[in-house]
Amino acid sequence: TMVVIERDAFVTLFLHACKHSSKAVNGLLLGTVDADNNVKLLKALPLFHSSFALSPMLEVALMLADEFCKKEQDLKIVGYYQANELRSDLELGPFGRKIAEKIRAQCPRAVFLLLDGSKMKASPDDICLLAVSAEGKQLSQELVLVDAVDTIALLEERISCGAQQQLVDFDAHLDDTSKDW
Repeated sequence: TMVVIERDAFVTLFLHACKHSSKAVNGLLLGTVDADNNVKLLKALPLFHSSFALSPMLEVALMLADEFCKKEQDLKIVGYYQANELRSDLELGPFGRKIAEKIRAQCPRAVFLLLDGSKMKASPDDICLLAVSAEGKQLSQELVLVDAVDTIALLEERISCGAQQQLVDFDAHLDDTSKDW
C-alpha cells in the first residue's frame, strides 16, 4: 500500500513543528482510504505542543475532529503525526502509541508519521517523515509527496513569510477560544 501526502497536509504538519521547534508537537491526519488500501492524507489537524498527557483534552479533540470530518465529505481520521522535542528521538512514546491505537481501532489502515528532526530540511528526495506502526516500529511504507518540488518550495516560502506564527493548534484554541482551530 502507498501513502500519498497532499500539499496542504504536508505544509501544515511542518508549520506546526516549526512554530514550536523546541517542543514536541502532534496532530491528526485527515483523508481517505481507497479500495486498494492506499491512504491519501489531505489535511493535518494540529493538536498539542505542550504536554502530551492531556487525556480528557485529547478525547475532546478527537470528537471535534470527527465532527469536522462528518461535515467535509469523504474525510476521516486516517492517521497521526508527531515531532519529538529531541531532534534525534524517533520514538512514538507511550502517549503517541495510545493515540495511534485509538485511531487504528477506527481505521485499520491508519498511517502514523514521525518527523525526522535530525535532518536539516525536507527535500524532494527526503521528505523527513518516517512511517511507523501503532507500536512505534519503523515501517518501509512508501510515502509519496504530491508535487514534491513545488510543495517544498511552498513550505519554504511560507516559513520565510512567518506563516507558522498564524498556525493555531488545539492547545492554542484551548487557551483562547477566539483562535479558530
